[in-house]
Amino acid sequence: MLQRTRFSADPATNTPVLHTLPNGVRLLALPMPHVQSVSVGVFLHVGSRDETPATNGIGHVLEHMAFKGTATRSVQQINLDAERLGADVNAFTGKNMTGYFMTGLGRHAEQLLRMTADIVLNSTFPEDELRRELEVIRQEAIEYAEDPQESSSELLDRALWGEDPLGMPVIGTVENIERFTRDDVVRHVQAHYVAGNTVVAAAGNFDVDAFLAVAGDLFSAMRTSGDAAEGRTIVPPRYIGHAVARRFTQVSQVFLNMAYPLAPPAPEHLPQQRWRLAASLAAHLFGGGMSAPYVDTVREQLGLAYSADASMESGDVWASFIVHAVTTPDKLDQLVAATGGLLRSHVAAIDPVHLERAKNQLTVSRVRTSERTYATMEQAVEELFASGTLTPMAETIATIADIRADEVREVFERMLRYPVALSITGKGAALKSARRLTASLAAAVE
Repeated sequence: MLQRTRFSADPATNTPVLHTLPNGVRLLALPMPHVQSVSVGVFLHVGSRDETPATNGIGHVLEHMAFKGTATRSVQQINLDAERLGADVNAFTGKNMTGYFMTGLGRHAEQLLRMTADIVLNSTFPEDELRRELEVIRQEAIEYAEDPQESSSELLDRALWGEDPLGMPVIGTVENIERFTRDDVVRHVQAHYVAGNTVVAAAGNFDVDAFLAVAGDLFSAMRTSGDAAEGRTIVPPRYIGHAVARRFTQVSQVFLNMAYPLAPPAPEHLPQQRWRLAASLAAHLFGGGMSAPYVDTVREQLGLAYSADASMESGDVWASFIVHAVTTPDKLDQLVAATGGLLRSHVAAIDPVHLERAKNQLTVSRVRTSERTYATMEQAVEELFASGTLTPMAETIATIADIRADEVREVFERMLRYPVALSITGKGAALKSARRLTASLAAAVE
């Protein structure tokens, strides 16, 4: 039996429908009657944030192994069943979320749901498949470690959060990957793949009532608790903010990432959702496009970098303002000084023309997301995990339009109270130079 929690809707409209099963599994239907396709997914509120140094990477291994056979289907049958319908099949592991999903025709929604549920609920993790897959994942980890751009992003997590699990790489370490066993995989499932952590979702043109009925049948018996999930309290990570570096002798450039926390908590006078939108506006305003002040200054006016941008990255209980650039070692100091000066100028004032540009960019981004089935589904699930509710698109767009310049200015002012988290990789990258750049940036933003 379904227990209605927040939304109900006419399936012919595009209003979300959210139900909660008695065991705590949430069922989310996002009708998009203007399309012909559907995306169906099962999302778990668990990621590398829920691992330890000894288990780091196990969630990513599990995500791979879920496709290697179930109680009734082999790995070959899993792939063929989906591809016979023309469906795309994929999965991901993130810092705080794991997802399994398929995209195909709307009329196949129930079949896609049954296949995805089988992968999540009935995987058997064959030992012979595990040995082969661990070698594949080990090669993947080595490839990431030898890529200076991937390494710079990974090191930035360490610069942001230090030894906190959020500072660990999602893929794990090669040492961990080489020693994981089937028992490790099973323990992770039993601890985290439980009803209260689970959202079953679909977005597109599909029969909402049929989807809810099938999902209810499939997930009503899902376990309600696990050793690690029961009574879990999610708290924001402690921000560290230090400098890290890794030298790559085979490249001629330097990959630079600088980040500041965009907290929670939000300021007392602003709702959390409005604060996150203001922070996203700040990133778009600063470095979201060729005309943005950061890109225009360091690329067009000073010629310091070909690639330069700013973005906001966020999870359920954290958000970060990230400035990224690729340059050559001789231009690093000038680039960092220019970055610091620009950041500081946005504490003093927000240009109304660039605020208008940023609002329109963010609005268009949200609208385009709402026109794609998978993106719509993933964004809605992320919001559920972060806040427990959904914000209608019209309300989000209205909030973006309503955000004032002083609210965006406050984003810059609050984040620059913290020391920068900085990572550099590439030619000549060294901890000494990273620390020097950190000091230079701190002086520039004072």
